[in-house]
Amino acid sequence: MRAVVFDMDGTLLDSVPTVSRAYADAVQSLGGPPVTPDEVVAGWHVGHTELVLAHFLGRACGPAEVERFHAHLDPAVAELRPFPGIPALLDDLTDAGLRLGVFTAATRRVATSMLAAAGIDMRFEVVVAGDEVERPKPAPDGLLMAERRLGVPAEATAYVGDAEVDLGCADAAGAQGVHAGWGARAGVRVGAHPVAARPRDLVELLARPGGHTGPVIPTR
Repeated sequence: MRAVVFDMDGTLLDSVPTVSRAYADAVQSLGGPPVTPDEVVAGWHVGHTELVLAHFLGRACGPAEVERFHAHLDPAVAELRPFPGIPALLDDLTDAGLRLGVFTAATRRVATSMLAAAGIDMRFEVVVAGDEVERPKPAPDGLLMAERRLGVPAEATAYVGDAEVDLGCADAAGAQGVHAGWGARAGVRVGAHPVAARPRDLVELLARPGGHTGPVIPTR
């Protein structure tokens, strides 16, 4: 492998409870039906902020609705942190010469603020946001864009995520999907995809022979 691209929510950041609650509160404040955070997580694969709000409100949404969502999300962003082991993992991958990127369904605005609050925004050469691509996951658009910007072909790229749509996105792009088992999703059908139970397990997975190429990465 020459590059690793990560999903953000539930993979890099322990942010799923915070973001799902902000969506649920925003939907209710906008006159929508009661929505639980679990229902938000099950439905937010539809795309970026406007599309998620429209999905639950049953109507088109625009800047006013997005600002309502941010009124609920933004005060909590400063408290977000990476999952334990993520900073060390990024160090190991960088030290091994792998190029790092992010493809998230979140908007550029959300991705920028959350990665910065977590202190890892400068660790990635490329960040592709959900409002910068035509089709959401599991379509490959965002991952293909990240690969192009990194200058690395799909077959030399791993995409790490906690959801089935992440693995489907990797498959559609021709990349190696890896399930982030430390993430927020339970009951994910991973099929034949490798599973990293902890961030440090990803290092071992990428160093294995047989389908994976690249340097043997030292673990911390």
